Amino acid sequence: MRGPYWTPIGGPYPTPIDTEKYVTYLETLVVDLWSEHGFIEFRCGFSLRSDHVLHSLTVKLPAAAGTSDMEREVLIRAVFEELEEQIDLAIARDKVAAN
Repeated sequence: MRGPYWTPIGGPYPTPIDTEKYVTYLETLVVDLWSEHGFIEFRCGFSLRSDHVLHSLTVKLPAAAGTSDMEREVLIRAVFEELEEQIDLAIARDKVAAN
């Protein structure tokens, strides 16, 4: 089973990422959710407006790790916190390269 979760920055779909914080930096943000063989994968990708390079992150979790709504919410928030960290690092590298 596969379900894409895509939102343009400032788009109509909710996301755990504070999109207002990144609106000037991000060109694209994609999160694709995969579920197979007892695992759930979050396949994330983003590109910065300044370099147009696709940066990717994949987080694979056992499906049994989130058996309740609260556990699933904690896992999702952790995945998006890691994604935010990767975005922040890419922005910082881009700023250093520009200087």
